[in-house]
Amino acid sequence: MTRAPGRPARAAAPVTRDEMLAEAMAILSREGAERLTMRALAARLAVTPMTIHHHFGGRDGLIAAMADRLYAPVAAPHEGTAVARIRGLLLAYHGRVLLCPALTLLIFSHPRVFPAQARRITDDLSALLAEAGLTPERARRWRDILVDVTHGAGLATAMMPEGEADPGAQTAGYAECLEELLTALRG
Repeated sequence: MTRAPGRPARAAAPVTRDEMLAEAMAILSREGAERLTMRALAARLAVTPMTIHHHFGGRDGLIAAMADRLYAPVAAPHEGTAVARIRGLLLAYHGRVLLCPALTLLIFSHPRVFPAQARRITDDLSALLAEAGLTPERARRWRDILVDVTHGAGLATAMMPEGEADPGAQTAGYAECLEELLTALRG
């Protein structure tokens, strides 16, 4: 019996969704966003572009899935003051942004993509700012400031010539700036 052409059966898929995401992250990290195409990814994985499309629904879906995978571990500590938990949340997020700053650039260049994990992190930050006693308007402003500084620090790393970025120094510099902001937030 010969199988009709079309999408392969799920069990017969040549690569897993996780393998697709890992290879997409590798292309993005090593070669940049312009090289991350459905065709390039498919060629690397020896599958058709439709196989990737089947799993992600297009490039925007692939970008969102990459971000969700990268940002899933980000969480605020369960203990401590609201400000201490904000610090922990943002340091964790910054650390993930540094793992693949090109992904942040890619998300910004695709405004339709707002990954679920990014939304969760933003919502967690908003809740912690409210817990810290900020009014809704002030919490919104501080959320935007803190997110923008976090992204800016990650994007500054992305813009550095290859070999010049020192993740340890980048993290220390970001932590110092964050501490200044959190001191102002408490004041």
